[in-house]
Amino acid sequence: MLVTNYGDELLELMLEPCGQDYWLQPGETFVVTSYGQWHGFPFETMYEPGRITVCASSWFATVSFRDGREVPGGHQRPSGVPGS
Repeated sequence: MLVTNYGDELLELMLEPCGQDYWLQPGETFVVTSYGQWHGFPFETMYEPGRITVCASSWFATVSFRDGREVPGGHQRPSGVPGS
């Protein structure tokens, strides 16, 4: 699944159920891939201002750049945000 920040500000991508955060600059796109088996749909997606949460139904997913490199957890996390 492609996740693109079409806004003008930094956007948090929260991957559940692991609770890992990734931060997208305006115009940036990440690829979320689900592995394993799921029933129904591979993802549930929830939006709230400044954050999109993707919950992988298979319990295992990764976030990567479009070129296939995995995005490290906390990527581009702003200072002052817990975990930074």
